[in-house]
Amino acid sequence: MADEQTLSDRDVRGEGPRLVAAMALVTLSVVLGGASRENPLRLTLVEVASLPLLALSLGALARNRPGRALVFPLAVLGLTLAVPLLQLIPLPPTLWTRLPGHAAETLAFRLAGLAPPWATSSLAPRQTLISALALAPPIAMILGVLSLGPRERRILIYLWLALAAAGLVLGAAQLAGGATSPFYLYETTNTGSLVGFFANRNHEAAFLLALLPLAAGLIADGQGKQSLTTWLLGLFCLLAIVGLGVVGSRAGVILAAPALLACLVIVWKTGRRGAVLAGAAGLALAGVLAFNVSPIAERFDAAAPPEFRLEAWPYVAKGAAAYLPLGAGVGAFDRVFRSVEPLTLVGPAYFNHAHNDYLELWLETGLVGAALMAAFAVWLAQATWAAWRGGGGASPGLARGAGVAIALILLHSAVDYPLRTTSVATLFAFCCGVLASRRAPEV
Repeated sequence: MADEQTLSDRDVRGEGPRLVAAMALVTLSVVLGGASRENPLRLTLVEVASLPLLALSLGALARNRPGRALVFPLAVLGLTLAVPLLQLIPLPPTLWTRLPGHAAETLAFRLAGLAPPWATSSLAPRQTLISALALAPPIAMILGVLSLGPRERRILIYLWLALAAAGLVLGAAQLAGGATSPFYLYETTNTGSLVGFFANRNHEAAFLLALLPLAAGLIADGQGKQSLTTWLLGLFCLLAIVGLGVVGSRAGVILAAPALLACLVIVWKTGRRGAVLAGAAGLALAGVLAFNVSPIAERFDAAAPPEFRLEAWPYVAKGAAAYLPLGAGVGAFDRVFRSVEPLTLVGPAYFNHAHNDYLELWLETGLVGAALMAAFAVWLAQATWAAWRGGGGASPGLARGAGVAIALILLHSAVDYPLRTTSVATLFAFCCGVLASRRAPEV
């Protein structure tokens, strides 16, 4: 019989404070964590806000050993944190000077007549430390979700949806104010576009895409056929789809179709007809086609200049090859890319990330990161399969919706870097926690 592998099944003490701490983290991650750079103070506030939830959840873990189904995902989570921490361990010069890609630093000391000091394997230890600290909110969110029950997880999803709706309202104000609108939250941003709480329209699109299947999961698991809550969730889906069209992210537009199809399947899988969701999707698509088809078409104009990221990816791969098998260090992308970037690509555009999280992970962590990604893929495939086979416990729709949301973010990560923003990373972690809290039925 299907059941749920949550800590709260065995430990309800402190569940209220954990829920409050989780709600605070969700809110601050959205409001303050929408950019990957130029916001160190805001990100620090989010990281500090994650500490109460992290401490409370670890306390619950200490009191109750997790079930066997959670051992593997928790191990992958621990190893993910261990990678940047290991890259920060000082190494003797006899060791680090022999690492692939460190020849230039070794030569510099030799030419200066200096003995190489102890150093880390990371070429950018400060950025590696910052990246390690940035893992605190996602890790706290995963552990927090595992320590809460189904009702509390639904409350958190409603909060995610409410904040996304607020972001759309903010985005409407941004559009109304034009390129100089005072409602943009970041200095470096896509002015003239709807970005909401984010700096980058692609990350706003990834955020909305991931929330669509979670809303569908709530509709699927809802009690009653067409309650007020169901209509409100359908309204959110309508607004999110319209928002995706207005945002103008090419990846968001392309992924919208499979996202909507998956949402309909999630609802129909529970035996519901999904009339509210289908109607919302139809109205939203009609609105987008009627009022915003031209701006969307311009984003796919074949006569537009060549896509910079496609021209840069071969050089990113070249830089990554020089640092195998351990990688250049988490956060060292900028330093490595500058060393291999040809003059033909140098221009006013600042390429701060690879716009491909997998390629950037390969450059920064080498075979270690690739192995962790493969382990995560194995767990994701198993957990998603279990959810669709009926191992969703009391909330099968949410389990399936979480799996779809994770897949959408991972697909988007192939052409951008949504997981480099705290907001999307924390939402991604939330979905992983929802999916990890269930297992397939015993056979």
